[in-house]
Amino acid sequence: MSIPGPNILAAAIKEDVRYAKGRFLDSGASGILEILPCGDLIKSPWPGKSGKDSRRDITTEYAIYRKLGRHARLIRIFDWDLQDCALTMEYMPNGNLQAFLLVKNDTVAEIQRLRWVQEAAEGNFLLDEHLGLKIADFGGSSLAGSRPSACSGQRFSLPGKCWRDPPTVQDDLFALGTTIYFIMTCGRNYRNHRFPDISQIVCGEFIKRCWSSQITSAQEIYDFIRSIV
Repeated sequence: MSIPGPNILAAAIKEDVRYAKGRFLDSGASGILEILPCGDLIKSPWPGKSGKDSRRDITTEYAIYRKLGRHARLIRIFDWDLQDCALTMEYMPNGNLQAFLLVKNDTVAEIQRLRWVQEAAEGNFLLDEHLGLKIADFGGSSLAGSRPSACSGQRFSLPGKCWRDPPTVQDDLFALGTTIYFIMTCGRNYRNHRFPDISQIVCGEFIKRCWSSQITSAQEIYDFIRSIV
């Protein structure tokens, strides 16, 4: 990737006025998403008082993509505009996994769910035109031990986890278990502050191991799914 590296200090806050770059798609804590005329997606910082934090998060997000490099499970990055602190990336036409399942859960076959579990174990998930899973949105993440500007929700956090504590590998594996549970059931754990019965769910044993910190690597899940798909 020949795109220049980020310079967080150089990403100064600009004026409060913001002009649209394309067709509005969505927005989040770290910025605004628009579809460019060419069909790519651009993420731009919020204007005004939220600008400083927004620019920091997008700059960190780009730095993470640059550090990770190209991977089949990561969305492609096409351009980094240092002056505007804007990140151009590939557009994922089927949106995010959660929204897709909430609408089309009854039509999704088990084999497709297992493929998603395998793909999730390789790394906010988005779906491409072939319903392939890709990882996106690293805004608010920790990079090289830096303090994250966001934290996971209760369903994705180890019981008793304090949001002030630095993230760990076990935190990520617990969240992976929750993600697998949602993929397989379209359900949410922690209802009434209790874990659900997963004894009859495909991958249930691995979900349990993720939730009980008995798994050390997502590679174990990937290898298991690969053996049965």
